[in-house]
Amino acid sequence: MRYPLGYIYPSYTPYIPKQYTIDIPLYRYTNPIQIQTKDISYSDEYISGNLKYPEIKGLEDKEVENFINNSIQSDIMEFKRQMGEAAKETAEEAEERGEEFEPFIISSVYEVTYNKNDIISISIIYHEFINGIHSYIKVSYNFNIKNGKPLSLKDLFKSGVDYQKIIDKEVRNELILNKEKYFPDTLENFKGIAEYHPFYIDNGDVAVYFGFHEIAPVASQIPIIKIPFYKLRDYVKPMFLR
Repeated sequence: MRYPLGYIYPSYTPYIPKQYTIDIPLYRYTNPIQIQTKDISYSDEYISGNLKYPEIKGLEDKEVENFINNSIQSDIMEFKRQMGEAAKETAEEAEERGEEFEPFIISSVYEVTYNKNDIISISIIYHEFINGIHSYIKVSYNFNIKNGKPLSLKDLFKSGVDYQKIIDKEVRNELILNKEKYFPDTLENFKGIAEYHPFYIDNGDVAVYFGFHEIAPVASQIPIIKIPFYKLRDYVKPMFLR
């Protein structure tokens, strides 16, 4: 998994929106599982990090349990590795130029937003603070905990439904109704969601989101558009209406 260093903005004082400071994940339990927080904290001359991520326990199928946990953990470790290498490289370049190097600071937090009907939806926010600049990246995981299958938006809908057309319509409605929240040319430039557009399930909603500063100013944080399942009741699978 490659973590872009985009979606950044300059800041002279810490700007950490509420949605990025989740300490205690919100659990909506129905699935008979437990979720434990794993914590990797470390510091050296190049970088300091505090990475929190979930670990699932209690699945009957341990292969599925391990697959889900390894999928999340491997992404966390890859982020840690990439940022460590970038920090060391930046420090060496600064030394060659005779410049002062400020160690990188990275962290991650997570939230469980759906945990029933044999499905779990988890979001992780990665934070980077590099040379006085904050950057945020959102990554979501949606799994069927019975078979370990990652879910795409298509899997939420009944067979044969043109889910992209339906989601596109809802996104455009949001861009029209709340145009002051977005860049002036966002609606004009929006060409529709991709087949594997990032999303997560948030209790009674399906939430599609965009990159930080991609379609909205910094003040809007990571743009998230939530569509209630009841508005999609003719198209989504019945389990999401319960």
